[in-house]
Amino acid sequence: MPKDRLGRRSRFRRTRTGKIIQLTDRDIEILRCLYRYRFLRAPQLVAFLKPRSEKRFIERLGDLFHETGLIDRPKAQWRTFDAHYAPIIYELSPKGQKHLEALGALSQRATSLARRGRLGSTPQFDHAMMIVDATVEVELETITAPDQRFVPVDEILERAPETTWQTSKPLAIQVTIRPCSELPALKAPYSTHIVPDGLYGIEYLIDGEKRYRFWALECENRSPTWRSKTGFSHTAMKQAAYDALIRSGQHRKVWGIPNLKLRVT
Repeated sequence: MPKDRLGRRSRFRRTRTGKIIQLTDRDIEILRCLYRYRFLRAPQLVAFLKPRSEKRFIERLGDLFHETGLIDRPKAQWRTFDAHYAPIIYELSPKGQKHLEALGALSQRATSLARRGRLGSTPQFDHAMMIVDATVEVELETITAPDQRFVPVDEILERAPETTWQTSKPLAIQVTIRPCSELPALKAPYSTHIVPDGLYGIEYLIDGEKRYRFWALECENRSPTWRSKTGFSHTAMKQAAYDALIRSGQHRKVWGIPNLKLRVT
């Protein structure tokens, strides 16, 4: 069995030792968290599950990867210069998903990344982790806040009109951007589709009454003009598209939510 000079198994490839693993309830919760988000960093799993011993929890993640094959370590993370010592990113393996399905333990998805083939293809890995990190941050904040509850995208779509969740791309909405002061060079209406990187809500309990706010998440780290057919920056066009969406009220018709704000990270 290949190990490093400190006697540790490689973090880059699966290395079995034959150790017998009996799955626990917490192991199943790890699988459910990964199903919920598609990708999670080890510290994010710690934050969600709050183990008594973080060290033993990290070791357990290693056993679930090496010995059971129920979770994977996405290969794309090894491209970075700090891959040898950065916290490991995990995802649910096909074997792990089949195990959850057999138990009837699938959880609601918090990101559309995890829903392969239904909400579209998975973005590039770095962009996917931006989406995960932004969404995890919001959910963890609601967990620690009394009278708040995170509303994941699956819950939103389950309550959406039947015509929406039966489509192959339920997050896609067509909008028309019209000439406005923010886009002075736009001389004619321009039709496009919005597919947010994330969609979530927060349920607030105020004076015993439930109230909701919803956000569309867009993760951008640059704004190239060449990505837009109009010659405007991609970010400017996206902002204009969401402005048009909110003015039209299409989010109520398509997603069944009463309000919408744009969050750009």
